[in-house]
Amino acid sequence: MDQPLFRSFVSVRDTGKAVGAGVLLGDDLVLTCAHVVNSALGRDRYDQTLPGPGRTVRVRLPHVAPDRDLTARVEPALWSPPRATAAAGSGPVPPGAQLHHGDLAVLRLPGPAPAGAEPAPFLPHAYGNEVIALWASGHPLPTVRAVPRVSAPPWVALDVVGGTEVREGFSGGPLWDRDRQAVVGLVVADLQTPAAARQPQVSATLYAISVPAIEAELPDLPPPVVPTARRGVQQLLAVLETILSTPDAVRACEELLASRLLRPSLGPGADLDRLVGLAVGVRRGVPELLQAVRETMPAGSGPQWERLRRVARAVSPGESLTRKQQRDLNGLLAHCGRTDPRELLADVLPHAIELPAVTGLADTVGVLEGFEAQGAQPMPPLLQGVVRIGVDESEAGAYPAGDLEAWTERTALRLGVDVAAVRQYAADVRGYRAERIRAAAEHHAVRQAARPTGRPPDHRTAHHAAHRDAWPPAGRAGVGSAAVGMAPMGTAPVEAVPESPPPVGRPPVGSPPVGSAPSPNGSGPYRHGTEGGARLSKVPRVQVELLPTATGRHYTYQVWAWSGGDAPHHLVLARDTEVTSEQVVDDIHRVLVEEIREDPEPALVEFFLPAAWLGLPVDRWESFDSDEDGPFGLGFTRRVVIRTAQRSRASYAGWKRRTAALDTARSLVLDHGSTDRKVARARLEMQPEVGTVIVCCEPRHHGALLRQCVQAGVHTVLWHREEHGESVAADLLELVEGGHHTQLPETVRLERAKAVAEVTSTGHRGRQLSLMYDAPDHRPPQLAPDAWVLTQP
Repeated sequence: MDQPLFRSFVSVRDTGKAVGAGVLLGDDLVLTCAHVVNSALGRDRYDQTLPGPGRTVRVRLPHVAPDRDLTARVEPALWSPPRATAAAGSGPVPPGAQLHHGDLAVLRLPGPAPAGAEPAPFLPHAYGNEVIALWASGHPLPTVRAVPRVSAPPWVALDVVGGTEVREGFSGGPLWDRDRQAVVGLVVADLQTPAAARQPQVSATLYAISVPAIEAELPDLPPPVVPTARRGVQQLLAVLETILSTPDAVRACEELLASRLLRPSLGPGADLDRLVGLAVGVRRGVPELLQAVRETMPAGSGPQWERLRRVARAVSPGESLTRKQQRDLNGLLAHCGRTDPRELLADVLPHAIELPAVTGLADTVGVLEGFEAQGAQPMPPLLQGVVRIGVDESEAGAYPAGDLEAWTERTALRLGVDVAAVRQYAADVRGYRAERIRAAAEHHAVRQAARPTGRPPDHRTAHHAAHRDAWPPAGRAGVGSAAVGMAPMGTAPVEAVPESPPPVGRPPVGSPPVGSAPSPNGSGPYRHGTEGGARLSKVPRVQVELLPTATGRHYTYQVWAWSGGDAPHHLVLARDTEVTSEQVVDDIHRVLVEEIREDPEPALVEFFLPAAWLGLPVDRWESFDSDEDGPFGLGFTRRVVIRTAQRSRASYAGWKRRTAALDTARSLVLDHGSTDRKVARARLEMQPEVGTVIVCCEPRHHGALLRQCVQAGVHTVLWHREEHGESVAADLLELVEGGHHTQLPETVRLERAKAVAEVTSTGHRGRQLSLMYDAPDHRPPQLAPDAWVLTQP
């Protein structure tokens, strides 16, 4: 096990010591990070200049030739130094900065690697698959175990789950997927506690450059090898024997394929085994084989060509595009920003049992490439997706919509899809969207016509008004994609019609579902959420891990965005310099505007705080400059809840126990008689089924009781920051009793909004309401350590 990793692992050295790692990519090529090369040459690690031809780097293959140092030179065409932004040629990266781009280099050995060395197989990473990383020396003892968690382009964040401490020297080394026996990325940086922190320097998060990112950053990189394909290989050989029936045909095809895969040709020694071995051994080799066969196959091989395509799909089910086709498409997708990736997946694959997490259009198209057309549908999902993206982009102008259309038609011919079917599909998408917008506009006009007098609407007048005033440009459907023959009619996107009705089956925000009664306090329905939190778990959210300074007046933090559904978390920004609460709110507002589509419910903002700071009044923070309509107050414009960033093993056990009884859990009041911590703990231990706790005592005791609740595994705590007494406890109980626990964040938000709206009333209790809500409707990602800073790679 792991022998392919050991045979390809490279140690990058400087004057006898290891400074980083790399991985053998070809017989004489080593892939590593550019900052590792800079360190080995004694340069600043963020130096962007290409090392001169006389500069050599010492490398060693510790598991193949442990006592032999080799010299290698940087391949000029494959040097991508660290840079500040995604833009080519952007400035250098200052030490200690967060995510940077590039940081890749390829070294060329003076000859083939020592005997016993083999290039590593590569595959895209898989969420949930444990990976390992070796330290620069390659010794198996200092090994880090981690699990990919989230894409934060251009990097992937991984949770460290075991092994040794992460420290300098892991950079440039391969991330090895033990289940699939393949390299899934290169280690680039880690998240560490600052040098002044009291706790040991232990990293909880590791960052890597993914295989797709490497391929996008280095388009001229020779295609890496993959784990040997087995299924369908013999069938592939059998079909090729009927198509390439002469030695000259096999030789011509092998020479063409080898040149495109940047591999040497065997010339007269080429045979079908060599041809197929070339194709199945590298990334996108099978699509390249099909292209080469198509260009060299004799006339009259049409029926066999279709059989060859089917067998090739079985050999390489996730790949249908050649390297050039994929590169051209990704270049066009980089200019597309009108299509929501998750909506595109849902529209093209409406019957998929589980949709994978995607972070961009390139990822989305990569997923669609792995699906076959269903039934009599002539269009494969890949082409459906690109057509929909092109229709979206056509609203903004000719580019890149026109090029996407041309790419689709050219690719369709190679995939055996009739171009007429492609054009008809595009026309259907445009027509369906126009019909959706027309129906939504007409419905909107009907509502407007009914408003002035309350009389039944004049449908004829409304119909003409809809056509006269509300008809948008052809094809306009707002952000996202329409589903041809799949989506319910009459559900118009919010962007197209500001006052369109809510989607079928989902009531407007704040309106009670059918058959429900309003809550006693009038703040909302009893069952605002569904049983088990199914509805709230789909609400978009912004997660802020906040680390206050000793005074509690300045903060460092990182912000994650989650758009709902199966989407992964995205690390949007991280601030490791201390700022005020107003800056925190400004950043949250920017994330809400730029990253979250709040349709149809307002997003949930979750603050993750250390246990000692659970009483921080984050729900009252506001910014005076971030909203065009005036001050932006988090607590009444968004659902704001507090969560804990610290749970001990014992508290987690209590949290799981209370989870099991949450839907039938009762509420408990901790009043002035429970301010003694032993009494509070005893009351919580006596009632393990309690899911919601009302803290109602003097404010100076709030912090201790909140920490006590966390330790006991309580999910939900509601308290008033200033007032206490029996009447306050009764009011808070009224808020939580009778409704499902998923209702609470919205109920508290509405109470805060009422307090702000009642200008003349300074005593409305909603102003000081706070909610700690750590219920299991949605599990957050594992976040960073308590004290953190993104250090040098």
